[in-house]
Amino acid sequence: MDYLGLDHRKDKVFEEFVQSWAEKTLYEVELEERFPDNWKLIELRARSFRSDLARYELEELELASTLDTTVSDEEISVYYEEHKEEFVLTDYLVRALYLKIPAEADYKKKDIQQKYLLKKNKDLDEINSYAKLYAENFYFNDSAWVYFSELTKDMPLGRMNRDNLVLNRTKTYFTEGDFTYFLNIFDYQLKDEVPTLDFLKEDIKNIILNQRIHAEKEKLGPELLKKLKRKHEIQLHF
Repeated sequence: MDYLGLDHRKDKVFEEFVQSWAEKTLYEVELEERFPDNWKLIELRARSFRSDLARYELEELELASTLDTTVSDEEISVYYEEHKEEFVLTDYLVRALYLKIPAEADYKKKDIQQKYLLKKNKDLDEINSYAKLYAENFYFNDSAWVYFSELTKDMPLGRMNRDNLVLNRTKTYFTEGDFTYFLNIFDYQLKDEVPTLDFLKEDIKNIILNQRIHAEKEKLGPELLKKLKRKHEIQLHF
């Protein structure tokens, strides 16, 4: 009977699965026939692995139902103040505009080489509209910091001095290969400084949650085993 209401015999994916399962089973049959003692050892290992998977799954389910995932702003602030040395920057943080367009796009018609400088209030709206039509990549968020290396990861900086690009709040555009690139850096944070709390807030929240998970798992393992022993009688036969 086809319980799913499908004719699996006509299902190519199902046929391939069955074929693969049958071929793998040949190894089991051969080992059991020729080396029964080795086969028994394999079965014991498989059961042990299955038990480990069951324990992991049970712990995850128990944890999901009991873990407090609320992290207050106060907890985040306290962690930030006590662990600032952990967050010292190894890369610049910048606030910037980045635009990457195909080289064949005639950006001069729209005066993009001037508007990317964002000197006028309307420039950003026009850059946004242009980016929607032509951009392969576009980034602008004047209220958020981004790592410089992340912002420019697909920008061929070549021999350009990255330190100078940031420290001089560089505004530049150039064509290389199939694309034209526009970069306008209007603010930065130095390497070896500590980023603002706002920038690190989500990272710190995740750190605190991971610490809770680790602590809960340390307690949960023994407690879960005790509960299971009370519920299920263990009988050992040697």
